[in-house]
Order: sequence, then structure tokens, then C-alpha cells
Amino acid sequence: MSDNQGFSFPQLLIGIISILLATASLAIMVKMEWVPVKFGKQDRFSCDLQPDIATGGEIWTVMYRNDQETKPWLKMVTTLGGNWTPAERCQEIARKLELYRQDGLTMLAYREDPATPSQYVICAYTKLSGDNCPLLITLKPKAEPYETLREMTAALEGSDGVYQNSDGSIVDTLSRESPEVHLEKLLAEEDRK
Repeated sequence: MSDNQGFSFPQLLIGIISILLATASLAIMVKMEWVPVKFGKQDRFSCDLQPDIATGGEIWTVMYRNDQETKPWLKMVTTLGGNWTPAERCQEIARKLELYRQDGLTMLAYREDPATPSQYVICAYTKLSGDNCPLLITLKPKAEPYETLREMTAALEGSDGVYQNSDGSIVDTLSRESPEVHLEKLLAEEDRK
């Protein structure tokens, strides 16, 4: 009972079912912490689920695209503060690192935070920030900042436990005496300027 001027009941039913399936698929992706790509073509930081050798599972990780490849940089460890899902936290850290990269990212460190006296923060030095270390993320109360920074940056370490750049040369390592992770040698050539 259809003519070329309208639509039939079966076409309407198929359209409604398609809309319901699309809505259900979206709800499932949100429930599974699907994270849409929100980065531009020039952005070098992004997020991805990466294998976690320590747990045998996967962990959200900030990734960095240098001149040759995309490598894991920062793991979303459990001592990071805030009421964020690991995927949301990863996206926010990647967004901040992208801004800091544009300001001349040089290293990561930790410091006390006057706004939260019982908590430390991981911060990022840039060429523009000078002696200031802008906030990257606040740690949970009583989290040990050295251990947290070490766990977060473990993805930067080579199999021998030292930080290595893309050509295999050794970069300054994190130690309690020098609680900083120098990043310049790990960055793409254009990001070192």
C-alpha cells in the first residue's frame, strides 16, 4: 500500500529501530569509557589503553607522537587525585601537556601545593614558566609524590630501567636527589625549540 509519494509503515519501523540501535550503541560505548579523539592534526599528545605489565590488564596512558612514532609517556596510576575516571583524567592531562608543549615543555616534577596543604601535585616546567611549575595533576592526600611520579613515568623507561630517547641515548633519570624527569631529549625536534 505504498506509492512513490510517501513512505510505508515498514520503512517507518526500520527507521525507528535504527535510531534505537544507534542510541543503544552510544550508551554502551559511554559505559565502556569510550573516549572520542578530540585532538587536532598538530597535537602530539593523546590517550590510549596500553598493556600494563604490573597488573596484566590495561591502563589509560598519555601517548606522545614524536618525529618517528607514538610512544607511551604517562600512566594513569591509582594515586592520582580527583573524581575523574581514568579515561577522563588521561584526556585532561594530555590536553594540558599539549598546552605546555606549545610553551616549551622541559620537565615534570612534583611540589607541595598551597591550595591543598596535605597534597602534592605533579607539575610541568616549560620555557615560558621559568621557575614556576604549572599544575598538571593533584595527587591523593598522603600519596608519596616521588613514587607516584616514578610510576607515572615508568613508560618512558627502557628495559634497563633508565629513560631513553628515540635514538637509544640515556636521558637523566628520576631519583630522590633529583626528583625531576627531564623531557627535552624525548621530544620531537620541533618541540625542543
